[in-house]
Amino acid sequence: MRCFLAIELPSAIRDRLRDLQKKIGSLGRAVRWTRVENIHLTLKFLGEVPDDKVPEICDAAVEVAAGFESFDLEIGGTGCFPPGGAARIVWVGMPNPPQMLLDCQRVCEESYAKLGFKKENRPFKPHLTIGRVKNFSASADIRAAVDQMQEFTAGRFTVDELVMFQSILKPQGPTYIPLLHAPLG
Repeated sequence: MRCFLAIELPSAIRDRLRDLQKKIGSLGRAVRWTRVENIHLTLKFLGEVPDDKVPEICDAAVEVAAGFESFDLEIGGTGCFPPGGAARIVWVGMPNPPQMLLDCQRVCEESYAKLGFKKENRPFKPHLTIGRVKNFSASADIRAAVDQMQEFTAGRFTVDELVMFQSILKPQGPTYIPLLHAPLG
């Protein structure tokens, strides 16, 4: 099954992200907006995991989570990936990601590398993907609309657990099913 470890967002943050999508939704069909219930902060994408290895990846998530206390996360600011050229992803960021988040993600990488999962070779840039660009010729318009929202803030919340998700790909978009909630601390 296809799995990833993430931080789930509270409904109040998701509501603000939905409002933001509507504000920049004037881009028409150039962007496929992420369903708000699917927006999360990915710490480690594992990809396809054999069924018999699922307990092992869940145990690793519990072990990682146990090593960290709860921490606050502020959501705000907007941008596109890549930073230049044709935009592919519209995102909302974390203005000053706490060291605890960065350390947690690093420990996730190390833990899953020990289990045989490939380490991410790009530096971790904590973000929430709120849309994927479908029409690359509209990149300039997309970047202009996103740039106008750089002062956007969705607020703060306390992270108190990590969630292992199964991702089921469907024609209408992915469905994420929580397999495990691992409390921090």
